[in-house]
Amino acid sequence: MNVQEIKAAVAQLPAGELDELLEQLEEMRQEMWDQQIARDSAAGRFDALIEQANRDVAEGRFKTL
Repeated sequence: MNVQEIKAAVAQLPAGELDELLEQLEEMRQEMWDQQIARDSAAGRFDALIEQANRDVAEGRFKTL
């Protein structure tokens, strides 16, 4: 099944089923995002940002929200 076929099938869904599909797709998107963040964190991509934030806090360069 290709994207065009999926779009055509989705267009035929009753409103309730479309809502259910959209919820499931959003959950999938969130899970994919969480996995990407976990991979980036494990690869050290946030280390410099964390170090800078820690320096800012240690030097009092922050505002309490």
